Amino acid sequence: GALTQYQWDDVGRLVQVVLPSGDTRKYTYNAYGKITSERDEQGHVTRYEYADGLHLISRRINADGTQIKYRYDNARLLLTEIENEVGETYRLQYRSNGLIQQEIGFDGQRTAYVYDLNGNLQEKTEHGDDGSQLVTRYQRDHAGRLIRKTLPDGNTVDYTYDRQGNLLGVEDGHWSLAYEYDSQNRLTAEHQGW
Repeated sequence: GALTQYQWDDVGRLVQVVLPSGDTRKYTYNAYGKITSERDEQGHVTRYEYADGLHLISRRINADGTQIKYRYDNARLLLTEIENEVGETYRLQYRSNGLIQQEIGFDGQRTAYVYDLNGNLQEKTEHGDDGSQLVTRYQRDHAGRLIRKTLPDGNTVDYTYDRQGNLLGVEDGHWSLAYEYDSQNRLTAEHQGW
């Protein structure tokens, strides 16, 4: 299988990812712990700016100079709109408890969400332009952890955890993922296809 390694700084921030190819991704942060730059495996740098006093990302400047802008409901500090590099918008609407009720994608596609009393996602419905609905259902254990996802086509994805609640594996019947953690429960490795 392929091995991806993760490195963390002394305060628990991800600072480097070493990919199976040996290429690396690096991350820097501001004094508030917010990411300020990301260097990908090709050396391209993406920078991040934050709204004054809110510590919420207001703009992402891509390596090619294009920008993505973010807008918020300042009363609840919830993201309400994203404007992409070509001026298209992505909108989010929330329930009174702050959970996403629906989103309207850059392409106009509407997706609605249903939650249980604990705020765990139970169902996601994607509404097609032709009136069709694709429903994904989520099953959880007593701790609220996702243990099974049933896709619109009926296929399932199963999830397993260790006693600390760390995700150990994901199995969809075709491709498996397994994860390893250090003694502080930080992700250290991801194995694909084994």
